[in-house]
Amino acid sequence: MRLTLAFQSIPPAPGRPASEDEGAAPAPQAVVAQDGAPPAAPQAAPPGGGLMGILPLLLVVPLVLLMFWSSRSQQKKQRAAQEALQKGDRVLLQSGIVGKLLEKGDRLYKIEIAPGVKVDVLKSTVLGKDGAEAAATLEKK
Repeated sequence: MRLTLAFQSIPPAPGRPASEDEGAAPAPQAVVAQDGAPPAAPQAAPPGGGLMGILPLLLVVPLVLLMFWSSRSQQKKQRAAQEALQKGDRVLLQSGIVGKLLEKGDRLYKIEIAPGVKVDVLKSTVLGKDGAEAAATLEKK
């Protein structure tokens, strides 16, 4: 049986820089191969690894775009419904309260929720006309 010796340098331990007093060259390490075979070279990364890293990104990007598009179209519908409101309309709030629109401001709406009870609500909390009133106007036509 024949043994072959090859020498290679040992890198410093991770997180520990090579100090100047240890010398410029690290101590060699012996690598032994049997039966005359040369020492094995380190294996390279398998091909196609980049595609597997990009694949999740390719799946997520369309979903994010779809969510952005749908929320934007919902905002446009909400804005159009708010612009169509007029004083005296019966409106529905996000909390489920139904009231009569008295005043429209830039940021706040004044709504009467009971006789003599007037509240200021944010414009964004008004969903639109009350469904019962909208259904009644469709039946009249």
